[in-house]
Amino acid sequence: MPPRRRRKVEQVVEVEDGIAVQDLAVRHLLLVPSTVDIESVDIALRDRMPGSDLFGTGEISLGRHSRISGPYELSMEDAVDAGVPMPWTVCYCLEAPFEREDPPIPGTDDRDGFAYAFPDGLPWRDEGRALHLLVSLARRLSGAVRVAGSMELIQPDPDRAVDYVIHSPTWLAPDVLLGLVTRELPNAVLAVDGEDWVGPPDEAYSGEAVWEDIAQDPLTAEELYALHASADSVDMTVLSEDDVIDAFAIVGDLGWDGVIEVLVHLTDPEEPSVADQPWAEDDVVTYEVRWQCPDPAERENRYPSEGFLQSRARVAPLVTRVTQAIVEAAGGVVLDEDGFSVDRYQL
Repeated sequence: MPPRRRRKVEQVVEVEDGIAVQDLAVRHLLLVPSTVDIESVDIALRDRMPGSDLFGTGEISLGRHSRISGPYELSMEDAVDAGVPMPWTVCYCLEAPFEREDPPIPGTDDRDGFAYAFPDGLPWRDEGRALHLLVSLARRLSGAVRVAGSMELIQPDPDRAVDYVIHSPTWLAPDVLLGLVTRELPNAVLAVDGEDWVGPPDEAYSGEAVWEDIAQDPLTAEELYALHASADSVDMTVLSEDDVIDAFAIVGDLGWDGVIEVLVHLTDPEEPSVADQPWAEDDVVTYEVRWQCPDPAERENRYPSEGFLQSRARVAPLVTRVTQAIVEAAGGVVLDEDGFSVDRYQL
């Protein structure tokens, strides 16, 4: 095998200049159309792995023993030797240890075909995470994944990615957001009702709930009185404040097509997709625009029914328009359901 050398990655590298075709034959490969350049792959990877630099280095590390390298250009002979079907001629190579769990249950189906491609044992740990990343990239880039071993081809359907997530610095009040959503879903309603709380159970007052923890060091009567006084003070302070809604949902019923939900909540301040935004250090509000189909299991089938496909075709434009309305009002970053950024002006 010729030694790997550092190479200029602005251009696709011929296989003999970067990696032996025999190595490609025994590794998982991300296959992309020849029209997809390395910059597009690099941008997508940065959404999921901030700080990675495939464009500048030609490879990224996924873990201690896993990495993705490329791109590599395959001649017709190379493609045959590497087990890559036509018409694919550009690939990225995943180097990762094989880590498999039990074989899938007979008859098991999944949206991306893992059970079909790995009948002897499903990948997990580093290999599993890396392969799911490759399949997500393939869905985003209209590509495919040729798996090692079985040499099966996983070619995810790009149209499966219906849902969107918006991370924004702007909190839209429930009535304001409802007004935006009802432009596209006239029958949408707020779902903010909580459950009435009747107070702590009797065990909290009797001490039974914590008795096992304090049995060896019981509180004195004075300590118990001080503890209850402090708790009462906190309760009265909280009860005197205005109610604050920090999460809510809007639901639009689509009849036989299910429902579209808009879930609103504060998000993890370390959300990687907003790391480069000037407002990343402030509170980040997340708006999840999701389709709940009547039969969730059907959405996970590799070959869904024609009725499901028709339903999805009707719902997907509605989800997109609702997403557009929200991001136009709130601003922020739009992600598809695989976590890749989407240009708000190209939704």
